[in-house]
Amino acid sequence: MNDVDLISQLYVFRAVPRADIEELVALAPPHDFPAGSVVFRQGEPADVAILVVSGRLEAAVESGGAVRRVGEIGPGEVVGEQALFHPQGHRNATVSALQPSRGLIISGALLERGGDNRAIVALEGYLLGSLARRIRSTNRALMQAWKESSASPGRTATGSDGRSNLLANLRRLFGGN
Repeated sequence: MNDVDLISQLYVFRAVPRADIEELVALAPPHDFPAGSVVFRQGEPADVAILVVSGRLEAAVESGGAVRRVGEIGPGEVVGEQALFHPQGHRNATVSALQPSRGLIISGALLERGGDNRAIVALEGYLLGSLARRIRSTNRALMQAWKESSASPGRTATGSDGRSNLLANLRRLFGGN
């Protein structure tokens, strides 16, 4: 099965004409990631995202010498999308290939020049929906941490001073110093 066939089977492109997917593949040629290879490294400059076409990637965050696995990325999902919305940003996680994987390299320039390509418009809609879901999820986690910091002492996280606090709950949820 060729790249256009694989991409046309992804949910995000289910209603996109083949000609638009062919143009997307021409503008963002697929790239292979061997199993075990590092796709993005935490702290490095971020300038592109990857739409996973096949295979499986894993994201992990390092903080204080500990590595915390934060998720897997499979076909039809995008990783590194913050780079598209925050120029001159840096990677928040290290992303590695769990198995041989293939993905499209998505740049801000691709999104800017592809306004009349239905595959790129579908990708933009997917990215906006994905970011909205992530914001909702983060908001729920923040609200839970806030509620726990206001609850009885037996149910809360404690800071270095031994007192319950919101910052300690956030560290427990998201890791970090």
